[in-house]
Amino acid sequence: MSRRMLGRSGRIRSREQNIIFLVLAVVIVALLWNFIGVIFRLALFAVVVYFVYRLLQSYF
Repeated sequence: MSRRMLGRSGRIRSREQNIIFLVLAVVIVALLWNFIGVIFRLALFAVVVYFVYRLLQSYF
């Protein structure tokens, strides 16, 4: 009987750990997703600035 209780509590602990890891994974990905978005916007800004610079350089 004590084995069943240990097994059951182990499963509950494992389930709680899985939920905690899932929440942490969602938070980390959300933070990285925002960071990737910022880097993408900066890269896009740099590309647009470069094209405008080349365009102005060709006219003058």
